[in-house]
Amino acid sequence: LLDGADLDKAGQLPWRKACALMCDIASSLAILHSRGLLHRDVSARNVRLTADGRAKLLDFGTMLSVGVVDDVVGTPPFMSPEVLQMQALDARADLYSLGALAYYTLTGRHAYPAARPSDLRDVWRSRPMPPQRINAEIPANLSALVLQLLALDRAARPQTAAEVME
Repeated sequence: LLDGADLDKAGQLPWRKACALMCDIASSLAILHSRGLLHRDVSARNVRLTADGRAKLLDFGTMLSVGVVDDVVGTPPFMSPEVLQMQALDARADLYSLGALAYYTLTGRHAYPAARPSDLRDVWRSRPMPPQRINAEIPANLSALVLQLLALDRAARPQTAAEVME
């Protein structure tokens, strides 16, 4: 019922468009997180680009409350380390996924390409190339924010979606 196409069909986008879409998604995450909820599968296939150029976060089937979880769910290239390690989850797990999504929309590549969760430990051994090195038009501060969101140590990530939007 929602017009448009999934973000995974869009490929690499101009940085201004990618930023606008990530702000739309971060806004949705801010609402979820303010209620103590996590999406747990922020990925390109779960974002719909509408005909009016906005992004809508979809598929809330894996949503849970902040805290300890007893299962590993998500789309591997967008899964944070704490998900795989079955640690207590907070907003920073979704923000990691937002960073992986931003990397994908800015570069057309996954920061940490993995077909299965079991592949992630190997791909996390190498840091992704800064988005600005893949596309010189990406501003340095945007490239740095994306890499900060992708920090394997959640303490190094922004704490809130509002912080990311700012």
